[in-house]
Amino acid sequence: MSSDLDKLGYLLQCFSDAGSLIEFAGEKGSGKTSLLHMICSKNTLQNKKTLYIDGSGDFRPEKIHDYLEKSAIHVEKEQIIQYLKNISYVRIYEPDSIFKILRRIKLLDVDCVVIDDLIILCLHTLRSKMRLEVRMFVRDMALLALVKKINIIFTNTIISRIDTIDSGPISYELFYNDLIRYVHVRGMLHKLTRNVIDCNFIYPKKLDTIKLQIGVTRTFTQ
Repeated sequence: MSSDLDKLGYLLQCFSDAGSLIEFAGEKGSGKTSLLHMICSKNTLQNKKTLYIDGSGDFRPEKIHDYLEKSAIHVEKEQIIQYLKNISYVRIYEPDSIFKILRRIKLLDVDCVVIDDLIILCLHTLRSKMRLEVRMFVRDMALLALVKKINIIFTNTIISRIDTIDSGPISYELFYNDLIRYVHVRGMLHKLTRNVIDCNFIYPKKLDTIKLQIGVTRTFTQ
């Protein structure tokens, strides 16, 4: 299963050559934040600079440190600290913060941007035009990824609701209709077991046969 993580790393590298906006969607606890931690680790081992924008408060640098120790067996402790310096971190509490950061990303020297739980922050904002703002923001992220030729990766939450007493639960992605027109790559996540994330790509169509099972160490379990 570690080879599947390598396959994911290879795919992300291919996407970044042209620049891509990538979404990983899944239910709460499906491994979204864990996957972002691993992507940060893979990036920094290749000396790539990653900006981690945290909307959930679940960022744990010690998890990335543990992963680097396991992945780079012959690397000295001082080198791991240097690797960690390739990761910049910003905590956000409201959508307006990310809108401001987006303008700064245009000027930053980064190879990848990962954003955890931005969309769910927007869900709890009462502004009447928030749906339009999300659509325009995602459009701007897609354009920025193409112009800078980097990956911008964000997570989205799938939630369930029951419309009527007789119907079963209906699952849907937050702001799906506002995202679908701009996202270049879409992956779906769910936990097969406590330590295994199942990752399927459903867009673009040419990737829908790719099914990855990514092992997560206990320290990385969400």
